[in-house]
Amino acid sequence: MNTDDKCILLAERIVEILRGGIHLNNDSMHFIDSTFSNPSIDELKEIIADNSDGDNDPLIELIFFPDESIQMRLEDLLQGHDYSKKDEKKILDCLCSRKIEAAIHFPDNKGKLTLVMPQTVAGQFLSRLNISKKLDKRLLAAIDAHVSEKSKTPVKVKLRNSTCELSGNEVRFLCDFFKKTDTSGYDFFECLDFILSLFDEVKNIEDIFSVLMDKKRFSFKNLQMAEKFAEQLQTANMETMILQGFRAPHINIENEKRKMEIIDKISLSVFGKTDYFEKAHYSVDLGEYSSKEDAEKVIRLLFTK
Repeated sequence: MNTDDKCILLAERIVEILRGGIHLNNDSMHFIDSTFSNPSIDELKEIIADNSDGDNDPLIELIFFPDESIQMRLEDLLQGHDYSKKDEKKILDCLCSRKIEAAIHFPDNKGKLTLVMPQTVAGQFLSRLNISKKLDKRLLAAIDAHVSEKSKTPVKVKLRNSTCELSGNEVRFLCDFFKKTDTSGYDFFECLDFILSLFDEVKNIEDIFSVLMDKKRFSFKNLQMAEKFAEQLQTANMETMILQGFRAPHINIENEKRKMEIIDKISLSVFGKTDYFEKAHYSVDLGEYSSKEDAEKVIRLLFTK
């Protein structure tokens, strides 16, 4: 397929998806409600129609933001054709030559409205699809070989959306993660999101296990701080503690515990070991696993001590 044909093909698929309707998620609806004071559908139409000062531009961009559900419907096409940055201009021209009317569906049966996609938004929409990003062939092979069928496309979309440039060591780690983890488990994507966020935060990690344990240790210290503060509150009120120079730690205990659980799940799956922290920490090497379920059992043991 030549360049023009593949660009037209992708543009047509995008038009088809948009005309089929966009379903706003709860996060988008929360932004709309908090920014525009819980508008009705009619009020929202008036807000969108009033473009006198450009204040509604972020709202329209949000409505036409291609979330993962839209990207998953395009991923096979992106994998099947080698799109480049140069192709984006041709695809954008195709989109801008059309009048694209999209039915915008609001959650909780709040209704829908029909909105024409502005040309100024089409470029943002296309840019966020990351069509020219090339996924590492080793990762694609590992996904095809080890990731459950229903999770293959979502995993590829998450990798396409990730901003980190993966080193060879990080690619090998992800391949091991896909191979050794139960990819149909309820927390698989939570683990994957954590890994990609870590790789984006810490560049070119050489010793991934050590970095994971550093993260776990940090969460463990946060928990200790929160617990110590809770103990102090038993003997003194908040006003007295503030006067004495104490500051309440802004720590979500459940979030920190969950981070530690996720780190353990990842470390046990890939490395077969983790560090367990109490008053002093020590390494727990659990050797080889007979099944992926073993990691779940060990995590339950660690967090019921």
